[in-house]
Amino acid sequence: MRQFVYISTAAHEVSNDDVVNILESSRRNNPDRGITGFLIFNGRNFLQLVEGPEDALFSLMNQLARDSRHSGIVRLEDIPIETRTCEEWAMTRLRLIDPVQERRTNLDAILPASLAPNVRRTVLNFAALN
Repeated sequence: MRQFVYISTAAHEVSNDDVVNILESSRRNNPDRGITGFLIFNGRNFLQLVEGPEDALFSLMNQLARDSRHSGIVRLEDIPIETRTCEEWAMTRLRLIDPVQERRTNLDAILPASLAPNVRRTVLNFAALN
C-alpha cells in the first residue's frame, strides 16, 4: 500500500457544490477501490491525502489529471505504508473555516494521530495559507 499527498490549483469556477460532488463521488467509488483519505479545499487550492493499493492510487491519479476542476497537480508525498492512517474515511472533508491563526491548531486536533510527522507538517502548512 501507498499514501500520496498532492496539491492542485482549482479552476476558477469551482464552487462549494463542486467540492460536495467530488466528495460524494469519492465516497461512492473509493470503498470498491480500497482508497481512503481526506480532502482540504481553501477556496483556491486542493490538498488531498489518498491511501490504498498502489495500482488503485496510480489509476486515481491518472483520472484526477484529466479532471477539469483543477490543474497543476503536484505530488508532495509518496510513502509506502503498512497500515492506513485514514482507515475510517472513504473520503472526508477537512474544513478550513477558522481564522487563519487558529486553523493549524484546530486542524491538528482532528488529523489522525498516526499521520506521519512530515505529512502532518505539510497539511498544517497548507492550512495556514490564505
